[in-house]
Amino acid sequence: MDYNIVIGLPAYNEEPGISKLLEKLSDLGSRFDRGFFVVIVNDGSTDGTENILHHFASRYPFISYLNHPHNKGLGEAVKTMFAYVCEHFNESDVLITLDADNTHNPGIIPEMVNKLKNEQLDLVIASRFTQGGKEIGLSLPRKLYSRGAALLLKMFFPIHNVKDYSSGYRCYRVGYLKQAMSVFNKQLVTATGFECMAEIIARFSKIGIKAGEYPLVLQYDLKENKSKMKVARTIAGYFHLIKKVNQMGALK
Repeated sequence: MDYNIVIGLPAYNEEPGISKLLEKLSDLGSRFDRGFFVVIVNDGSTDGTENILHHFASRYPFISYLNHPHNKGLGEAVKTMFAYVCEHFNESDVLITLDADNTHNPGIIPEMVNKLKNEQLDLVIASRFTQGGKEIGLSLPRKLYSRGAALLLKMFFPIHNVKDYSSGYRCYRVGYLKQAMSVFNKQLVTATGFECMAEIIARFSKIGIKAGEYPLVLQYDLKENKSKMKVARTIAGYFHLIKKVNQMGALK
């Protein structure tokens, strides 16, 4: 079956690294013999991000971007991305989301897509915690935090073959994404912060999903700007998420 590949990038003040990532994605697109698109949600950036996006969109016809008038948070950017993809692409198409700061290697996208299609999965997560995955340049406290959060979320929202609940590097079957959006009345994402990635997986666990992981080498040493994640706020968000999703189940 023919299908399109859509790369989705939520971006907020990513001027230092997004050009390098878009160059890599442009090179990657030439390797596919099918439709290839890059869609960026510019979440109210105040640096030179939009100028960079305009430059690439004018240079490459398969690159486009959407603008939030002001910063709304990662969750809202992902929500906008999902709504756009579900409206403009088909059920057989594939959406790959990754961070816009050049810490995620796009070179593994073909393998992630192949795994999704060959194993007839709904979701493939680029995971730091599966065999072959690792983190480079991340502090010990951040590593411990990531693993603790993963264990907590796995306890409350178990999904077979999934260990990394917070990785934003994911490959979705668009048909499944549309189904989930319908089940939750387009409220698949309600969190505005970084906990939104865990929220998506938590909701998927309530409606059933065939998922797998592909090893990710997180190259945090390539990050050229300061992390925007507030650890204490995100941890609090995880505990709120556990209560909220377990109460709502698959009803909303």
